[in-house]
Amino acid sequence: MTGRALVLLAVVLGAPACNGRLNLGSSLLWSARHETGDLSEWTQGGKGGTAADTPDSPDTSLVISTDVAHSGRYSVKLTNGAVSMYEDAHLWRVDDYPIAAYYSAWFYLPRAYQTAADWSIVQFQVPSGASSADGGMVGQLLDIDLRSLPGGDLILSVYDHRAAYLRAATPDPAIPVPIGRWFQIEAYYRNADDDTGEAAIWLDGQLNYDLHRPFGASSSVYWTVSSKTFGLSPAESVIYVDDAAVSLARITPTGEL
Repeated sequence: MTGRALVLLAVVLGAPACNGRLNLGSSLLWSARHETGDLSEWTQGGKGGTAADTPDSPDTSLVISTDVAHSGRYSVKLTNGAVSMYEDAHLWRVDDYPIAAYYSAWFYLPRAYQTAADWSIVQFQVPSGASSADGGMVGQLLDIDLRSLPGGDLILSVYDHRAAYLRAATPDPAIPVPIGRWFQIEAYYRNADDDTGEAAIWLDGQLNYDLHRPFGASSSVYWTVSSKTFGLSPAESVIYVDDAAVSLARITPTGEL
C-alpha cells in the first residue's frame, strides 16, 4: 500500500460516520481563512507573500474582499485584465514541507470566461536559493489551469513545464468547473525526485488527474494560488480565493479547517 493510500485510509477510519466535518488536529501544517481582514496569514513567518499591480503588470490587483466568502466574512479577490501578454496576481507559501502533503484552496468564479491562453490558478514551482522567500528566483514546474471548451464550459488542465511531460491528457469525460458557487481544488503533492513522485488533483472531491513522475528538484515546495493569464473574454476577470491550507491529511469538500 502506498503512503498516500495509508493516509487516505487513516482519514476514512478516523472520520465519524454520517459526519462530513473532519478534525484535522496536528495534520494541519498551515492555513489562511482571511478572517484577520488582511493577508498576514500568507506572509507569516517570512515564508510567503503576495504580489500584483506592479509597474510590469498594471492590469492586475489583489485585495481582501467582503464580496463573497467560503467561510466567515473575508476572501481574497484576484483581478486580471491583461490583454496581450501574461500578467499575474498571486499569493504564495514556500517551506520545507514534508515530502508528501496536501495543498488545497477554495475558488469562486462569479461568471464564465472564454480563455485564449492557459489561466493558471494553482502552481507548484521550484525555489532557487534564499531569495525565494521574497518571491524571486523560482522556476516553473507544474500549473493547474482553467481552460474553456468549445461549448463554453471551463475545465481544469495540467501543464508540466518540463519538455518530457508538457500538457497532461484531459480526462474523459472532462469535469466542468462550477460557476457562481465555491469549488475546491485539492492536490496531493509528493515531492520526490524519483518514480514515487506524484501529483493527484481533485475538483470538489472528484479525482481529476493523477500524475506519477519525479518532482523533487528542491526540498522546498513553492506553492502559489494565482490568476495568471491574458486575453480572457470578458477581459476583466475576477476570481476569489478562500480557506487555503497545507495539511498531512485530505481536507475534502466536507472538511473543516
